[in-house]
Amino acid sequence: MHPAPDRPDLDLKSAENIQDPFPVYRWLRDQAPVHWSESLTAWVVTRYADVVDVFGNPQTFSSDRFRRIDERYASQRPAVQAVAEVLGHWLVFRDPPDHDRLRGLLQSSFTPKTLESSRERIQRTADTLLDRVVAHGTMDFIREVAFPLPATVIAGLMGAPEDDLEAIKAWADRLASYLGGAVDARDNFTEASAGVAALVRYFDALLRERERRPSDDLMTLMLRAEHQGDRLTHDEVVANCVLLLFAGHETTTNLLGNGLFHLLRHPAQAALLRADPSLLHHAVEELLRYDGPVPATVKIATEDRWWHGRTIRGGDMVMPFMASANRDPRQFPDPDTLDVCRAPERHVAFAAGMHFCLGAWLARLEARIVLDTVFRRLPDLELASAEVRWKPMIFLRGLESLPLRWTVR
Repeated sequence: MHPAPDRPDLDLKSAENIQDPFPVYRWLRDQAPVHWSESLTAWVVTRYADVVDVFGNPQTFSSDRFRRIDERYASQRPAVQAVAEVLGHWLVFRDPPDHDRLRGLLQSSFTPKTLESSRERIQRTADTLLDRVVAHGTMDFIREVAFPLPATVIAGLMGAPEDDLEAIKAWADRLASYLGGAVDARDNFTEASAGVAALVRYFDALLRERERRPSDDLMTLMLRAEHQGDRLTHDEVVANCVLLLFAGHETTTNLLGNGLFHLLRHPAQAALLRADPSLLHHAVEELLRYDGPVPATVKIATEDRWWHGRTIRGGDMVMPFMASANRDPRQFPDPDTLDVCRAPERHVAFAAGMHFCLGAWLARLEARIVLDTVFRRLPDLELASAEVRWKPMIFLRGLESLPLRWTVR
């Protein structure tokens, strides 16, 4: 037998593992595929087949963690209760049959056909943002493109005025500190409570306006949506507006930033895309697989389960790590190599099963348009610094900034 490799620091919240989690994922997949994490107080699941199993068994691994939370994790703090009350309405935190009802209603508003009108808005926004910086020769891609583009697109789709984007961004950032599993000194629940409260007030007012004067936007579609004789309640529309706004910009910002960073770190791969834009479809899927914007999520075990020699108890938190599954060599040959010609359609960056991301189509479209536009307009684009800092979060993965430079022509 081969000796086990040296055991790394298994604390997924450590500074080193936040910056580069892939070595610890590799060790866990091989040595402890179902691992109890003391720092996360949860079971960490890292192999592709097991992660897919978690998503495929909602009866055993519940998503309803804001209403089904075990007393070991529960808190009576008002800030916690305020967050749970809103997030408990989110589609992503519901099980069947509630999930199926909400998904049916939201999906009828959030179809590729409905979103197709976004193509022109995305292209126009990408060009406008690049117009502002192209003569400078430098930019922070996160601040000047990767955040404002998806935020502008989703806010426009929902009918939120562009002038409100800065306020929305500030509120959403406070929610991100909790949902992202921030590991710095912030009080995540207090931050999230303040952010959620402001977003709920904002969308409640906007929704009441839409009830008086309907418009051609997602909020009006959600109000009118009917599925099998059912409709969304006012509170459900407000809560899921917060979800769509948050997920529609935060994760896509990270997809754009992570993706462009890795392409520029692999110039031969970037050159392939510049030479053949038809590769963009496969490239975006590969970037999602290679270093996606949502590394993991949280489920609650509903019953005891013996798995890989470990006993998971009912009520335990279970965290499927999609970022690890997407680097599992049992599923993807040579998984640590970025290859834009790969066709990794079975990646789980958007989750899997009934919780597959509702906004995947829009995120993919934004990534393809932005990468195509950036490479076309800035042909000698390169990293301005080899050193980058990743946000100190467990459940959201993105760069704090991405300095770039190019030759001004």
